[in-house]
Amino acid sequence: MDWIPIEDGAFIAADVIRWKEGVYKPQRSRKKKALRFGDRLITAEVLQEPDANGWVRLLVRKCEILTETSVKKLSPISNTKEIKRAKKTIMRGKPERLLWSDESARTIVASQFLD
Repeated sequence: MDWIPIEDGAFIAADVIRWKEGVYKPQRSRKKKALRFGDRLITAEVLQEPDANGWVRLLVRKCEILTETSVKKLSPISNTKEIKRAKKTIMRGKPERLLWSDESARTIVASQFLD
């Protein structure tokens, strides 16, 4: 499997992407900083491209725990679970896109002139 970096945020529905995401515990007080429990690598299929508010619907294909603190045991997101993430959150995690077997077909699907 070949992965290429997504630098301009150009991913479309049906792409398979992966990114690193931090796991935090929010604090009750706004003055306290959130506690970081660790990191996970999420691989997901894009179900819907970012909407007007920047939210992306995804279907989890694989979730791996990369690091975790001794404070709490992290559990991965279950496969086939539908999640929603902000595009900026995905872009912060250095996302990569799985190459299609036929990239020319992806170009046709991604073409803005088909609408």
